[in-house]
Amino acid sequence: MRILTLPAAPLLRFESAGVAMDFLPAVTDGSTRVTFARIDAGGTIGAHAAPLAQAFAVVEGSGHVAVADGPRRSVGPGTLIVWEVGEVHQTWATTAMRAVIVETSGTFELSEHFVPQE
Repeated sequence: MRILTLPAAPLLRFESAGVAMDFLPAVTDGSTRVTFARIDAGGTIGAHAAPLAQAFAVVEGSGHVAVADGPRRSVGPGTLIVWEVGEVHQTWATTAMRAVIVETSGTFELSEHFVPQE
């Protein structure tokens, strides 16, 4: 067993503000990465194109997400947002938000257990 400290760094790309990322190790083939985002209330992950397929799972807090010039959608604990490669998107935190982000060159298997929200 190895017990390690997660490397953390502020997210400064995409004109982001109030965001710190804890990085989990990349998979050996480099095709999947998992990070834990801590977004301050009023913070944002600025608009950017998804470099890989992304799954953004809100663990705590509330906020909004949007694609390109689309409407903002409310998100909170238990919400999973999936963005496809190249999809321009942005995230805003209304309250302090915590989320797990998975980026992969693979395909997310969204079984019947994942229910679309209106």
